[in-house]
Amino acid sequence: MEESKCILRKLSTELDRLVPLKGLVMLSEVRNVESPQNESQALDLVLLWADELRSLQNRKCATIQIPVKLKIQPCHEATQNLDKKQQLIDSKIILSDWIRKLKPKESVNVREEQKAVLQDLCKRWKKGQLVDILPIMDFIIRIILWENKSEGNILKEWFKTEEVFHKTGGLCIPVPVWNCITRASAEVILDPNTANPDLKLSKDGCAVRTKTHEECKQNPWDVNQRRHCKFDGWTCVQAIEGYTTGRHYWEVNVQGKCEWRIGVVKESAPRHGYFNMNTTAGYWTLRLQLGSLLALTDPVTKLNQKTPSKIGVYLDLEEGCISFYDSVKRKHIYTFKTHFGKSEKIYPVFGTVETDRALRIM
Repeated sequence: MEESKCILRKLSTELDRLVPLKGLVMLSEVRNVESPQNESQALDLVLLWADELRSLQNRKCATIQIPVKLKIQPCHEATQNLDKKQQLIDSKIILSDWIRKLKPKESVNVREEQKAVLQDLCKRWKKGQLVDILPIMDFIIRIILWENKSEGNILKEWFKTEEVFHKTGGLCIPVPVWNCITRASAEVILDPNTANPDLKLSKDGCAVRTKTHEECKQNPWDVNQRRHCKFDGWTCVQAIEGYTTGRHYWEVNVQGKCEWRIGVVKESAPRHGYFNMNTTAGYWTLRLQLGSLLALTDPVTKLNQKTPSKIGVYLDLEEGCISFYDSVKRKHIYTFKTHFGKSEKIYPVFGTVETDRALRIM
């Protein structure tokens, strides 16, 4: 047990040296392992961490990857027939090697935005709100060291971890990751030829709302409108430009609105009439309905969180993901995972039934 305490203290010291933050000791609670309550957890924590790193190394990863889900659970049941003394020796070697590969020669100059993420993490952990502490710590330390990493590598690592961030109750996305996401900013303009005739588009093609009763009377539907509009059931409209490759990001202001749909649609998906506008039909969208935020999967996934005032949509066609973010608070909302073929385009799509407040693309 004394050996395991020493290992934890060493890890804690290395972390504080790596990230020198005044008044913030990231593993202060781990250092305080003298109490009987913590003694029973010290060895388990060392063995668990080392076992996770070992399993990742066995998968022949070039570098230590981030586990998708890691919970601190008692390990004595799984290892009751093994020699724990030898396990501890092996674990010490693995963790020491991990520290050696991870740490730079000098202390890292942590920026203010990175300090905020670490302080938020520390605060939540002390309140007992974090279960998956190890993958998040691993990811944040790597983010601090990733000054010269390519955007592609940073984003790949992020998509392995974003669900863990979401489950913590919404840690802020680290600034280097957020910069990579928003740097893929796309100019999205609405296509009037695809708009439901009940919709009114702004002159610049960046906003849409439903027509009032008076406006509908002034411009009633006719046969020509029905023939040429794509969305003649749901009050939706898609963008002029579709994508087959690359990364694309756009934001939509939804502040004060009670109902909307935002996401993407594939070129071959149905547009006419009323149908289940979900992933099975070729739509990957979020919807706000009756105050509830929904991911339109099949069946629907209810998202138990507050409605953002501004939605960020990130489309990565190579990685096969559509992610939604609260772009004001810089927090992850939901990600659809799929596979996009390059034979058809993927279009941004928008929908609303409100006449007083428009959806506006930023």
